[in-house]
Amino acid sequence: MSEVLSNALLLFSHLRILDLSNSNTSCLSDSFGDLVQLRYLNVSKSNLQALPNSIGNLRKLVYLNLDECKKLLHVPNSIVNLADLRYFSFDDTNVDVFPAGLRKLKKLTHLYGFQPGNNCSSSSLDDLGTLSLLSILLLDSLENVTDINVAKEANLKEKDHLKRLCFSYSPNRGCQVSKPIEEKKAAEDVLNALSPPPSLEILQIICYFGNQLPYWLHVGANPLKLKFLRYILIEQCECFSQFPPLGLLPNLDYLSVDGAKSVVRIGREFLFDDSHDQIKTRVNHSSTLPFSQLNVLHFDDMPCWVEWLWDDRQPAMPKLKELYIGDCPKLNSLPKGLLCHATFLEVLRIKAVEQLKSVEDLRSVKELGIEDCSNLERISNLPNLSFIHIEGCSNLKILENLKPCYRMELKDYKMKTLPEYLRKAETEKLTIRSTKKLLVMITSLGVGSSEWQKFEHISRVKFYSRNEFLYATYQKTPFRFTTNVDSLALR
Repeated sequence: MSEVLSNALLLFSHLRILDLSNSNTSCLSDSFGDLVQLRYLNVSKSNLQALPNSIGNLRKLVYLNLDECKKLLHVPNSIVNLADLRYFSFDDTNVDVFPAGLRKLKKLTHLYGFQPGNNCSSSSLDDLGTLSLLSILLLDSLENVTDINVAKEANLKEKDHLKRLCFSYSPNRGCQVSKPIEEKKAAEDVLNALSPPPSLEILQIICYFGNQLPYWLHVGANPLKLKFLRYILIEQCECFSQFPPLGLLPNLDYLSVDGAKSVVRIGREFLFDDSHDQIKTRVNHSSTLPFSQLNVLHFDDMPCWVEWLWDDRQPAMPKLKELYIGDCPKLNSLPKGLLCHATFLEVLRIKAVEQLKSVEDLRSVKELGIEDCSNLERISNLPNLSFIHIEGCSNLKILENLKPCYRMELKDYKMKTLPEYLRKAETEKLTIRSTKKLLVMITSLGVGSSEWQKFEHISRVKFYSRNEFLYATYQKTPFRFTTNVDSLALR
């Protein structure tokens, strides 16, 4: 295949665009370097194992994409001769050393998957210092960098075009919490030295094992320092236990925290620091609230999180529209401040928050999803609700004061009878996904039975078995009941 391709390319010496993505191409011959007019080369998700040294001849190449070339182990030294290169990605490959000389690629605007080396034959983090046009930078294996001076020389804070920045550390290197304190401190110092410029819009921190998030997120007396930052993802950072005052970031509209396994409590420090009032007066006399632009907030996989403190006297998150809380088994309640001040909250999803006992008094919520909350007992006072999904909440007893005519989906493959709260449910359309056994029982009992009395006041009801092989549909007016249970239940 590769030989045929190489021979064919000889016929197109003036080729400018070549897309070999998702192909079986395993290698490119040296003659590939004769395509000196080539501007665009995409070999992503291919079987590429090696690049020819002659690739350095493609001096007009602007775009080079090697993403997800899983068999690619290295790139040739000549690659640093591609002086016109703007876009270079070797994300999710097995290339772990980039040849010395990255600093020569001064026109780079997009760099994905760069793993800083620590010897003279590879490019180091300080090679980024000359790349002043970078707008997107994704760094991998940052644990390899232990010298704070090298991090400073990367000069990120002076890169005025930088919009997106990802700091990623290698996963699966043992328990983060048990790492030696010296390694944690070195990681903290390096990340602190990689202070981003004010132009930053998107920040990702992945598998970082420092005990504290970087100081530059503590905007303190200068909340406009990261005034364009609108998206933050903190993922699998297991060691930090306290958040910086992210609420002071004036344009943050998306915040996702996943795998913060040492966080026990989220308190007022999440919204602002102790000098918050002085900041407002000194900077712009503004009445801007904490998280004034936040639209989406996600918390996931935080097994030690017990308490979320947000006083009902402290306005915040006035534009929050979507909140997700998942796999936080010790969190026992939603904060009063959320109930009082998140008046634009429309979508609330809660999964595996096992100590939560009630969801109530959220007047703006239109869509509610509750899953695997084993101690949940009450859902009430949601006057704008239009859809609710309930799954695996076996102790739910009260479902009341919801907006009439909402839609409900109930999913539970362990329930032996329909829940009692259905008797008073004012839902207009109900979909139930349960076991074959329960569906057969409901069908066989027929109209007037105690199970039918739980749903017969509802306008439309649909029942499905686990694989949807069996079904039944009920309509109140005019009465209609159809099912395939009689013919298929015994198969």
